[in-house]
Amino acid sequence: MSETYRLHSFTITRMTHGQRRALLAAVDAGGRLPDGVVPARVLESVPEAWARTDEETGRRFLTPQGRAALVPLDRFRQLRRANPETGAVYGLNHRDGQGLHRDGLVIFQSRDGCVSGPTDYWMINAGPYITERGRKLVGMPLTAPPFATRLPVGSRAMWMSPGAPPRLVEVKSWPFCDGTVRIHPLTGHRPDYREDDVPAEELFPS
Repeated sequence: MSETYRLHSFTITRMTHGQRRALLAAVDAGGRLPDGVVPARVLESVPEAWARTDEETGRRFLTPQGRAALVPLDRFRQLRRANPETGAVYGLNHRDGQGLHRDGLVIFQSRDGCVSGPTDYWMINAGPYITERGRKLVGMPLTAPPFATRLPVGSRAMWMSPGAPPRLVEVKSWPFCDGTVRIHPLTGHRPDYREDDVPAEELFPS
C-alpha cells in the first residue's frame, strides 16, 4: 500500500528509489523521461500525476506535481532562494543538506574549489551550492538572461502591479521558467522581510 502525505492543496505519494531515479533523470533531460536510462517497468509505475503522457508522441513529461514530489516544499523553496550568480544556497540544516546532496541538487564546495561530502564539509569550510540539476528542478536559468543586465541581483527596482501603487523592491533572482522573479519588498528605509515571486514584466529600473 502506498503512503501519502498532504502538501498544501494536493497529495504526494511516496516514490520508490527507482521512480526517484527516473524523475531525476527527467530533470536532467529537460523534463522528458528518457528512454533506455530507466527500466520500462519502473517507467510504467510512475503515475500520470508525476509524468503526463503526450498523446501524439507517447513520450512522458514531468508535471509540477512530479517536481514537487522529488523534494519537500521547504527544500524546494531553499533551492529557489539560491543566489543565481554564485549558486550559494542559504539556511540549509544538516538533514536538508544531506537530502539535497543525495539527489545531486547541491554540492558542498569551499572558496578555493575543494568539494566535500555533506558530513565533513565543515572541515574545509565548504558551503552548499546549487547544481545544474538543482537549477533545472526549480526552473532557474543556467546562465544570466538579458533581464540580469537590466536588473541584476541585488539591484533596486520599481514593482508596478496593476491596481497597486508603485513599490520599491530589491531583486533577488533571475526570472524563473514560470516568468516570475523573487523580490524583497522595501518600505522606505525599513525592510519588509517577506519575499515574493512576482511577474518579471512588472519590474522596472528604479
